[in-house]
Amino acid sequence: MERIFGARSVAIVGVSERPDNLGRYILQNLIDWEYQGRIYCVNPKGGEALGHKLYPSVSELPEAVDLAVLIIPAPAVPGVVEECGRKSITRVAIPAGGFEEFGGDGVSHRDRLVEAARRHGIRFVGPNCLTVINAHTGLCLPFVPVPPDLPPGVVSIVAQSGGIGLDFLARLKDQNTGFAKFVSMGNKTDLDEVDFLRYLGEDPHTRVICMYLEDVERGREFLQVSREVQKPILVYKANVEPLARQSARSHTAALANDDAVLEGALRQAGIIRVRSLAELAGYAKVFSLPPLRGNRVALVSPTGGILVLASDQCARRGFVFPPLPPSLVEDIQSRLRAGVINISNPVDLGDVHDADARVYIVDRLLEQDFIDGIIMLLIARFSSDEVATGGIHGLRKNIIPDLADLVRKHEKPIVFSLMATSEVRIKARYMVDFPIFDDAEEAVDAAAVLRDYSLRSLRKGAEDGCRGEEGGKIAGAC
Repeated sequence: MERIFGARSVAIVGVSERPDNLGRYILQNLIDWEYQGRIYCVNPKGGEALGHKLYPSVSELPEAVDLAVLIIPAPAVPGVVEECGRKSITRVAIPAGGFEEFGGDGVSHRDRLVEAARRHGIRFVGPNCLTVINAHTGLCLPFVPVPPDLPPGVVSIVAQSGGIGLDFLARLKDQNTGFAKFVSMGNKTDLDEVDFLRYLGEDPHTRVICMYLEDVERGREFLQVSREVQKPILVYKANVEPLARQSARSHTAALANDDAVLEGALRQAGIIRVRSLAELAGYAKVFSLPPLRGNRVALVSPTGGILVLASDQCARRGFVFPPLPPSLVEDIQSRLRAGVINISNPVDLGDVHDADARVYIVDRLLEQDFIDGIIMLLIARFSSDEVATGGIHGLRKNIIPDLADLVRKHEKPIVFSLMATSEVRIKARYMVDFPIFDDAEEAVDAAAVLRDYSLRSLRKGAEDGCRGEEGGKIAGAC
């Protein structure tokens, strides 16, 4: 798999000088993303494209490249795969469509493709997909333009649909959340979600794995590999209703697994299931925070109505609000302006109008051993310029960077929601390396996801600590 994502040389088969040529788009992506590997282009007519020589055939390339990308008509693919095999090229990405998803002769093209690949020990991505991106090396192989301003990060994406995968990348960008690796699997004729999950589970650049799946063919293996991966795995499973299943057959020829069976498998493996792309992007970013090691939280906001709303959601999600000791209550009350609010948990800071005082109170809350983390809800003014200089619910100072510092100081999470216009939220997100959620319910739900994963990891770590190398118990450990 590293020969694919870490390819140091790439050959694009199907590049031409035409401005609308799909292979040319792939070449342009590699140039725009400043890919540092060697690039070769193939077209039987020869010529040049974007300053790159067009070799007449794969067999005439100067070397056996790490990865060949075949953006050619489906009937020609098996023959070029055969040529790759004779050239000792053993990794191929096939964005071309027209295989089993097309029916008819497409099935024959697929069978010939598989036969040629197996004969030469070739592993391939696709066909009928956008293939792969590695944000850390500039390897960007979709046949549509992909802006190079997507930041590198630690979230990796496995998507059965290329369009859905690119939409998810755009959502991550809006969240100021970077990505590490991206793969659009398409028909999954060879490499599938099990292979990519196993690889990303060991990938040092990946900390969170997000998956969009329309079907899971190797359910048992998927479950087993998921249990072995020591990283958060978030799955958006589509294709669960009869009409959706029919649509999927025309899209990738995918047949949906029984959704109830899959739901149970995901739960057993500790996989986080989401119900929308918005949830997928939102939950992915919460794992940049420290673990939430319990249900005990402080709920903090300067607006009482939002506290009531969020309290209901916290109760539904199983959080509890430990009472604050008298000494801490007195300390907080000494920073109130009018003294018209009784301080308790949830913590109403509506009478605290000094920014530094609010930061101090959050600092004191995080110091408490009986507080596992904080859910904090703020409102911004309508001007994004004000957010840049302050403007957080009447404060003269923007306290979001201070909250990020407190997270690092205490190694406890602050799950933070900023209720404002989308322009304000996006600007705020790009000010700090700190997740910002859109509303109170989303913040509470994300906190619950972080808590559940943290507690599962702690339990698994404790269980593993009780076993020796041979699986037996370690004396005195349990």
